Amino acid sequence: MDFTFTAIDLGITDNDRKNIYDEVMSADEKHWHYNDFRGCYMLPVYNAGGVLGGQVEGRDTRSGTFNYTEAMHNCSFTKKFLEEKIFPWMEPQGRVTILRTPAGKGLNVHLDSTEDEIGTLQHKFRIVLNGKVDKLFFIDKNHNKVYIPDNYSTYILDGSHPHSLEPADEVKITLCIGAPWTGQPNEKYQELIDNSLYTMKVSRPEKLEKSWTDPFWKK
Repeated sequence: MDFTFTAIDLGITDNDRKNIYDEVMSADEKHWHYNDFRGCYMLPVYNAGGVLGGQVEGRDTRSGTFNYTEAMHNCSFTKKFLEEKIFPWMEPQGRVTILRTPAGKGLNVHLDSTEDEIGTLQHKFRIVLNGKVDKLFFIDKNHNKVYIPDNYSTYILDGSHPHSLEPADEVKITLCIGAPWTGQPNEKYQELIDNSLYTMKVSRPEKLEKSWTDPFWKK
């Protein structure tokens, strides 16, 4: 499982993605919060405690009893989709969040892990619901941008590799799943990886910028 990016085939249709998009975009604006570190808006979907809002010191949304948040009250298709298409191969179930990157805006280059976690299993699951797929790039050892192809809207990335999004003409909406799921091996997940549609391995930069690591985890 040594990759930076790998596209997987879950049989997800354009109609599936549209239905999820329509549901999550109908959520009340008050349920979204802005994440300064990444530079985008976030909508918590499923986590420990079923809580809305951003990171709060002393609150752990990675462990405990997982529930859907209030924002998912009218999102029956999305919940059924997760329970039938995603969670059966994901052990343990991860936190689910929607990222909204406004048109004309990109993401800050960042790690979805701590610096100490680099080199460990830090898989993150993504489904692009709206927007250009190939705006995602990774930083290589020479600090060049390495872009993914535009062909694959469902993929796994190494969250411990610095990455970002370029600005685009339309809003980018992405369903994201992460910790406590980090890509722990099991037979179903291994089969998805073995049958990957496309895989990339990008060299890592030798020097990390301080801004790439979330200051919340440095406290």
